[in-house]
Formats: sequence, C-alpha cells, structure tokens
Amino acid sequence: MALDTPLQARGRALALYERYGALLTDHQREVVDLYLRSDWSLAEIAEHQGTSRAAVHDIVRRSTQALQEYERRLGLLSEAARRHRAVEALERELDDLRRRIGRLEGVR
Repeated sequence: MALDTPLQARGRALALYERYGALLTDHQREVVDLYLRSDWSLAEIAEHQGTSRAAVHDIVRRSTQALQEYERRLGLLSEAARRHRAVEALERELDDLRRRIGRLEGVR
C-alpha cells in the first residue's frame, strides 16, 4: 500500500475533522480548526493561544489520533466513499443502458 503524500494526509485529516470534529472538545476543535481549515502554523496557533508550539503540536496530534479512532470505530468516511463508488458504478451502467437503447431505437 502506497504512503499518502503530506497533502493527501492533510486532506484526509480535514475530511475526518469535518465528519467527526463535533466529538472533540471545544479547545481541540479550535486548535484543529486553525491548523487544518485556516492553515495556521503551530507557532501562530501557540502565540494566539498563549502556549508553546510543543503544546499545540500535542493537541493536534492527539486530536488527529482521536479523529482516526472515531473513523476506525464508526467508519462514516469509508461508508460514504463506498456509497460514492456504488453511485458512480450505477451511473456508468445507466449511461451504457441509455446508449444501448439509443442504438436499438435507431435500428427501427
């Protein structure tokens, strides 16, 4: 299995945050929101929060792990992706059926 690029990892973390962020504490949500959605650096968040960069890093790391654990247990993102793939497959089948019907109607 290929490793995610940093951009892919950030995108997944953001998707997890958008799905499960409400399960985090208010403080975790604020820090993770600034980090992921507002793209603030750890140093910028630390200054804003009046704390250390290491403390912010720890909050981001623990919050991200919590979000991953929520997904592992609940699987909402995985289920949404599965449903999306199923809809795409059905749309391809429908397009194929429409083309076949069009060819059959053209034969008349």
